[in-house]
Amino acid sequence: MIGVILAAGDGKRLKKSSNEDSCKPLIKVNGKRLIEYSLDNLAALNVTRAFIVVGKEGDLIQKVIGDTYKELSVSYVVQNVQTGLIDAFVRAIDTVGCEETVALQLSDEIFTQLKAEDIKRHSESGEYAFYCGVTFEDNTEKIKNNYSVEVNCDYSVKKCVEKPETLVNNIKGTGFCIFSGEALKALSEEKGRAESSLSDLCDYINFLLSEGKKGLALEIAEKEFNVNTFADLLEAQDYLEMSGNM
Repeated sequence: MIGVILAAGDGKRLKKSSNEDSCKPLIKVNGKRLIEYSLDNLAALNVTRAFIVVGKEGDLIQKVIGDTYKELSVSYVVQNVQTGLIDAFVRAIDTVGCEETVALQLSDEIFTQLKAEDIKRHSESGEYAFYCGVTFEDNTEKIKNNYSVEVNCDYSVKKCVEKPETLVNNIKGTGFCIFSGEALKALSEEKGRAESSLSDLCDYINFLLSEGKKGLALEIAEKEFNVNTFADLLEAQDYLEMSGNM
């Protein structure tokens, strides 16, 4: 399995709400940089190669993280113009190829109690073309600010909805997903069409479903923090301090 971390965004919302001009992936939360949480997740899955998609602050990220992180070999892919999450992912896939399974992560998410063994077991089974990482969230506003995942009784994915107005369950989608080579090839072919409209993660997942690819909603952690604003950062900081998580 190969890891891909998307870190090309400029973090405008966090900078605006915190009056800071720091590189978002390098901001520390409870003593650890945001992107290091993502790298540690990959290490826990026994991933040995990680590709980080970077933008205008890529040189700084590369200087701080370097070419290795623990047991991970780290490479960088540049997205000069930020044109969406899927475009960033495709740039990584153009470099990585479609032969291996890829674990996708964002550089601004923190998970507590990562279910690494469950993730490895499912991804190695090859039963599904993709695995949509989810958490069970009681705060409905957190789901509405991200995306919801509608499932069948066996937790196979029916549909993903970006920023839903109404909810049918408490399943919150995250930026942590696992895609097989089959799913990656479908993405590369679709993005090669001039009329392709894939932009965000929900678009991609729903496209795979429309192509007959099966996906599983997989609980990957006890709790997830998507750090977009200073309030998000403080919430994550307080929780991690109280729970003793690093």
